[in-house]
Amino acid sequence: MPFSAKELLAMLCGLGHKITLGELSDFLDNDCRAFALQKRMYITRAAAFTDQVFSFVPTQREIEQKVFVPGDRCMPFVDFDALSFSLTFEFMGQKLPQKLFSTDCNTARDLFYLYGDEFSAQYISSDPACKDLHIPENSFELPLHLKLTGISLEPVFEKVDFKYGDRILCRVYDWDKGIIELIPILTHKLNPFQINNEDFERQKWYEHLEKALLESFDRMGPCSSIEEQLANVFYENRAELCVPNCGSIHEFIEYSKKVGLEFFGVETRLWFKGQDVPAVGKWNLDMYDSDERMIPFFALPDFVIDCYLKDQLYEKKDDINEVISKIIPKTLTISKEEKDLLTLQIRDRNAIIRKKYNWFADFANGSLRHRALNLFTEVGSLVCELDCDNKELENLPQQELITLSQLYSHISHILEILSDDKECEEEEACAMELSLEGMELNFEDIKPLLISALDKVKKNRFNVI
Repeated sequence: MPFSAKELLAMLCGLGHKITLGELSDFLDNDCRAFALQKRMYITRAAAFTDQVFSFVPTQREIEQKVFVPGDRCMPFVDFDALSFSLTFEFMGQKLPQKLFSTDCNTARDLFYLYGDEFSAQYISSDPACKDLHIPENSFELPLHLKLTGISLEPVFEKVDFKYGDRILCRVYDWDKGIIELIPILTHKLNPFQINNEDFERQKWYEHLEKALLESFDRMGPCSSIEEQLANVFYENRAELCVPNCGSIHEFIEYSKKVGLEFFGVETRLWFKGQDVPAVGKWNLDMYDSDERMIPFFALPDFVIDCYLKDQLYEKKDDINEVISKIIPKTLTISKEEKDLLTLQIRDRNAIIRKKYNWFADFANGSLRHRALNLFTEVGSLVCELDCDNKELENLPQQELITLSQLYSHISHILEILSDDKECEEEEACAMELSLEGMELNFEDIKPLLISALDKVKKNRFNVI
């Protein structure tokens, strides 16, 4: 059911939580688990997608083994935090058991490619069936052959004459619990050379999805992920897209001549086929035209400042000014009052952290955090140096600009993990180290290109009279 921020605020206050209406509205506007409606109303993902339907066609290999792997096929209808092996499928009121699916690395990646090639191996490695493969320790390279946790189709085969080419229609029964009802759609008996009404309706479905996505690119730009892009499009067009004769997103990407998977920095997005995804567009003009377009490094999250302070203790140093010089890039000018306030805050936090800091307990995380901070400092310095307005940003190399933004975000996430005093597990530390290595290489690749382009922008600011 739709709800307002005021209604949610009243409920939270009744539970003893302290939050303002403005803070709650900002949270809802930026949380992709809720959709913003008209008149400051909202609806949760659970309410939006419960009882909605989608479909897919199992592969030949899946049919041969009487199993299917959910992979990315349930995107965007299920909780985006739910891994595919954790979903529950029911057929005729009975839960379908899990079953291992033997496959090759290319097929495995194809089953997860909507997460982006950059993340598909990580999703695969999280499957319990792959726990003994230690994929993170092998640079996320998949072995030639592996097994994935799938859903058994044997109970379906016992009830209906299901064969290759037949479709599975799914209905989200319980979004919160990840329960999906499975309905087999038999089409293999039909003449493959004869176009029937279902084929005609599915063709219309592809055309509508293509049109909706193209409109979303212009209006929303490349969202934070492929999943978010699809979620917005399917919610806004659910009356036309969540229908019994729907196609699948995998089939749509093969069908469409206008929409494709394109590079977005070091990630992947749905975009106009064959076109680079730009960093700047009408969907984010306000952000780059505002006075707050630059990341305020003197107002970093507490966990980043804590990491700088712990790093100094790890290095057995005690000069607070050294920490401040790393936090405030040379290219960023702040007032004396702001610097004094920052210095005071850092001294207070340093006193608290120093009391409970244990160098021996921090030994495992220390070197990894130090490496991440070095890169974070360099990336942050370049971000501040690229203090351009929208028109100037359009003259910078777009993919490199996007990559820089992604590097900042990814390193921040690593620092958030490392800010915890808990020692990282060996596999997690290995994955972060590998990720940092890749980010360092990416930064070295894009830095000279951005600096060179920035120099040209600066020269164009001056006119010879």
